[in-house]
Amino acid sequence: MSDGYEEDLAMYEESGTTRQKQLDNEVLMRPISVLDYPKEPASVAPQSQVGEAIAMMSKRRIGSLLVVEGGKVVGIFGERDVLIKGLTDGKNFDGPVKDYMTPKPACLTPHDPIASALSRMVVGGYRHMPLVNSAGEPQGILTMRDVMAYVVSFFPDDILTLPPHSEHNPPERNVEGG
Repeated sequence: MSDGYEEDLAMYEESGTTRQKQLDNEVLMRPISVLDYPKEPASVAPQSQVGEAIAMMSKRRIGSLLVVEGGKVVGIFGERDVLIKGLTDGKNFDGPVKDYMTPKPACLTPHDPIASALSRMVVGGYRHMPLVNSAGEPQGILTMRDVMAYVVSFFPDDILTLPPHSEHNPPERNVEGG
């Protein structure tokens, strides 16, 4: 460990900061509906053009779209689909989303526990999960960022007050990435 880390740790311990909330099993068993997530997620039809879907994600500054047909979630189209399925060259932007989406995505309901969301997202490697009702109709989309914001809310003094750079001094990030 670097001297800077040890100094920061010593200052934190001396400050006597206490947590106001406790992250425990009871909290993780709360329903997903307590989280702040988009209740009206952006969506496209399976036959929508890939270029239109990418433009929508860019305009709204979001990482995924639900693919909805007949009022039900039939897929999800996201950043990874663009990167992994050969769409980075811009040549296939006229093709339909259904050819590049992830079909039949794992879904949760707003009533499922937060622990289930964490488990599915970590084990499955998902950054975005559709939320549906019992009929498969879209109710929202949960992002890893939504879950992490909830977890961080239990440790604001520990996490949000950290120095702006690590010992390796990485560059600042902005909403455009970096």
